[in-house]
Amino acid sequence: MAIRSQVSARTLTRRFTEQLGISPGRWLLDRRIAATRALLEETDLPVETIARRVGLSSAVNLRRRFHEALRTTPAAYRRAFRADRAG
Repeated sequence: MAIRSQVSARTLTRRFTEQLGISPGRWLLDRRIAATRALLEETDLPVETIARRVGLSSAVNLRRRFHEALRTTPAAYRRAFRADRAG
């Protein structure tokens, strides 16, 4: 992001945090978790495929990050979402 913005990483982090109140890394992870949620809700894609699509490199990394953010697993989230829609 810093290269695209033509600023140093430190300047990007400072400006980003001033404007949004969170670091660029946190913002990016939040976007990846949101994309994961959408794919879990809207598709039957395996977690490994979703991990690659959202940029989290592996199913293990996705599961860890997802659990840290939402206190549930991707599989449990998908089941709960589908149960809510069915009911």
